[in-house]
Amino acid sequence: MNEIFAQAKSILVVGVDDVDPENLLPFREIIQTKAQQAHITFENVQMLIESRRATSSFDIILFDLISKTDEPTSIDLLNEFFRLLHPNGYLITHIEHTKQTQAIDHFKMCGFSSYNPLDSNSSFLIENKNDDVKRRGSLWLCQKPSFDVGYSVPLRRAGVKLIKQISTTGGGKKTWTVEDDRDDLIHDNNQKKSEVKNCDTTSSGDQKACKTCTFGLAQVFEQEKHIKAQENYSLSDTSRYAGCLAHGLPSSKPGERVNFPTVSDV
Repeated sequence: MNEIFAQAKSILVVGVDDVDPENLLPFREIIQTKAQQAHITFENVQMLIESRRATSSFDIILFDLISKTDEPTSIDLLNEFFRLLHPNGYLITHIEHTKQTQAIDHFKMCGFSSYNPLDSNSSFLIENKNDDVKRRGSLWLCQKPSFDVGYSVPLRRAGVKLIKQISTTGGGKKTWTVEDDRDDLIHDNNQKKSEVKNCDTTSSGDQKACKTCTFGLAQVFEQEKHIKAQENYSLSDTSRYAGCLAHGLPSSKPGERVNFPTVSDV
């Protein structure tokens, strides 16, 4: 607890309507001895939301610690506390034991990353509470996550991978370098397709369509086979085709008109 206050630069003390003004100055002095470098601000809970202070303005918020009784927290109020805190900032409040389960649910809903009861070493924060109130409740410390309201990160897209951390000069901060491996993914995908759907090649080097061809090569090969047969027929020695009308005639070229001799019916 002492370390939390020692590192704080700004503290907001939120009180309720039944706060005794005479207790404000002594409470401030107690907090200032723990947080010597911090600027301490007081605000009434009724005016807090209306004041619309800047987001991430305080390292610590102390709620309802000066009054003699406990004021329950609401979702709206906790959301405002969360907004006003710096990343990793702390909210400290006193909660009645019978209401702690509900309070924990509210802390979770509002985004606090941790919420734990404090030990007796923090009792200096509730010196103004009634003894009966102290017995029926305890101090709780809630922490805001390390990111701020509205923080976002890009989703990791396929084909991009983190390689290594590199220390930058000055400050000792580290950054990640990235490498785009989309070419590898494309290569892998093509290889998988070729293993499944590519057509085969015969031992003579001629390509043939596979039985499950999906590229249309089967039709192309069939058409080429038909054209090749026609060329062989027209360019070869027609005497080989015994029943052909062009039997005994010289070979013709593709597309050339063939004239047959007139044959008498007599």
